[in-house]
Amino acid sequence: MSNEIAIRVENLSKCYEIYANPRDRLKQFVMPRLQRLAGQAPKQYFREFWALKDVSFEIKKGETVGIIGRNGSGKSTLLQMICGTLNPTCGSIQTNGRIAALLELGSGFNPEFTGRENVYLSGAVLGLSGEEIDARFDAIAAFADIGQFIEQPVKTYSSGMFVRLAFSVNIMSQPEIMVVDEALAVGDMAFQAKCMTALRRIQDGGATVLFVSHDIGSIKSLCSQAAYLDGGRLKSFGKAAIIAENYVRVVREEMNAQNQVDAARTVRIPSTGPVGPSVTIKYAEFKSSEAFDSHTAQFRYGIGGASISFAELVDLYDQPVVAAEFDQQVKIKIYFSVEIEADISVNYYIQDDKKNPILGAGLRAVGQPLLHCHPKSRYLATYITTVPLQEGNYSIHLEITKPLVIDQSAEFLDVVDNAIVFSLQRRAQGRVWAKAYIKNHLEIERI
Repeated sequence: MSNEIAIRVENLSKCYEIYANPRDRLKQFVMPRLQRLAGQAPKQYFREFWALKDVSFEIKKGETVGIIGRNGSGKSTLLQMICGTLNPTCGSIQTNGRIAALLELGSGFNPEFTGRENVYLSGAVLGLSGEEIDARFDAIAAFADIGQFIEQPVKTYSSGMFVRLAFSVNIMSQPEIMVVDEALAVGDMAFQAKCMTALRRIQDGGATVLFVSHDIGSIKSLCSQAAYLDGGRLKSFGKAAIIAENYVRVVREEMNAQNQVDAARTVRIPSTGPVGPSVTIKYAEFKSSEAFDSHTAQFRYGIGGASISFAELVDLYDQPVVAAEFDQQVKIKIYFSVEIEADISVNYYIQDDKKNPILGAGLRAVGQPLLHCHPKSRYLATYITTVPLQEGNYSIHLEITKPLVIDQSAEFLDVVDNAIVFSLQRRAQGRVWAKAYIKNHLEIERI
């Protein structure tokens, strides 16, 4: 195994035996042996459930890899086998470096021990000497921030206190490989922010991080690579932003399909919210482009009924913008056609290079009612906004949605990712260090 590889997984599989009733378990233990002695083919009294099947990938040292997928897709099973707490049915796992894992709340803690005693117990399991734990104990206690409860048995802890102490021990052990399951979701807002900062610091220190989360934003911002598991199989592995967007696309398409099934069973009640045209009648040129269709085909989906034919980013004089100036006022022009009668919204999101949405709006967000469309109609929606963003590369994600419950859920008629790609130049008055900058009013008083 190369020294540059932190984790190598080859043809990893895990099979569970599922029994219909306890008697079948006893039969499986006894009957196949008797059948073999009688010269008969042994019978199987269980059904197989493959939690993982033929999963293979490599993670280089220093990489942060996110694992995404629905509940039951095999994410936690994979982490448990990598950490050595679960044996694979077949395949192999190789790791290069000390692993610290946060798989379950307080896993490995003795409920009768105090927090202090469990710190020393967990530290020893992670390979730290007594002297090393002594040197780090104050930092662990400070990070956990559970006060005098550090001297109380952990069986008296709340779930939040469990995860605080467990994460603190793991993060302060300075692991070479850090494995984090969804356990962090139970922490409060301040603790989650602290955890993210700590993860970034161990990333900066060169540690390898394996991170499971349903929060796509965290996957995009924390991870360089991602693995998408579906039904126990590795569906895709690659750049985190691309894998996360593919996953979101699959989930949305499934939501659309389910919404259509639900709609067929449900009697629709007219919305009491503001619905109307709110459209200025103009004789604008309707634009379409084969080049636009070609370059967006790979990145679009939806149930149909409406289609975006062209989109452009222009200045206030309708000149194309490829490299925008900081805080420049621009227009996002969206040309689309509608084949059905429906109340729809046209939305845009400006995304950074990791596909995190930074700015965006829809009809309701700007105080407009939904657009009541008629079949065989064409429209141009123009958003005028500014781009007070950090210099870098950005893309614009477009959607035509048909709201089901106003401001809560919708069907996606047409979704186009990477509809427009542009760059933003550095702010002339000084670099912007955050992703976006909004003008502030400052007062300084001498007291």
